Amino acid sequence: MTRELNRLNDVFFKYLLGDEKKKSLTLSFINGILNRTGNDLFTDLEFLDKEMTPITESGKVSVLDIRARMNDGSQVNIEVQVCKDPDMARRSLYYWARIYSGALHKGAPYRSLMPAISINLMDFNAFEQYTTCHHSYHVHNDETHDILIGDLEMHFIELEKIRIGDIRKLRKSEQWIAYFSHQCSDEQREVLAMSEPAIKEAMNCEMHFTQDEKLRRKYEIQEKARRDYISMMYNIEKGREEGLEEGRKEGQEQERHRIVLSMLQKGFPYETISQITGIPAEEIAAIAQSQARQIKE
Repeated sequence: MTRELNRLNDVFFKYLLGDEKKKSLTLSFINGILNRTGNDLFTDLEFLDKEMTPITESGKVSVLDIRARMNDGSQVNIEVQVCKDPDMARRSLYYWARIYSGALHKGAPYRSLMPAISINLMDFNAFEQYTTCHHSYHVHNDETHDILIGDLEMHFIELEKIRIGDIRKLRKSEQWIAYFSHQCSDEQREVLAMSEPAIKEAMNCEMHFTQDEKLRRKYEIQEKARRDYISMMYNIEKGREEGLEEGRKEGQEQERHRIVLSMLQKGFPYETISQITGIPAEEIAAIAQSQARQIKE
């Protein structure tokens, strides 16, 4: 497989880790990232609906990348972000809270709540204070560091920060991080595949994916939307740096609207724009409706 494949592309990622037929790969990824071994291993999972209804009728709809209930009742949410989001931590915590609270049915006791685990793969650096690539968070006592309750577990993985070194000495979690990272060459992935069967299976899936014309077309649409978004953000930032009048006057809201309108004009569907930009689909729909009203007037 050529290194041109973007393994963080939404279409490919869900094809690889969001398919019932390949859930053994998803289990390997989750167990690996969470460093679970022995009796702690998750042995089965059930893929769940990725869309969570809003708390109120006018509230935010959360659409997740991959959401699964594990064999012990825990829920795991896997999110991929390819474009830098300054509110990544809040966004992830919001999604975690929705998953955790949403599992409590009306009239059920709080003890029926099960752990919720969030895994965030990021193709950018969000934590400048750290040099390592994998950061995990729990709720603990500030003095003794005792865990208050193990129900909250959040993982943030900055793929750009991985230092591969000797590919044969990587731990299971590092193997999966290396596989998805642009820092890893195809030759290094081949070495990974020789020692880790799940990585070998993933690479076999790549060949099937690229030979499927329909999937490849969806993949290319996602890639074009991502490139257009990055280009627009670069031009906006360049305008700011050069002190252009337009760049000075435009607020964040106007920039968001301009980006959305530009992508809508290019024919990208709401879901694709939302996945690339992180802007909620309902906000994109509202921008489209507002633009349509202005045209009519």
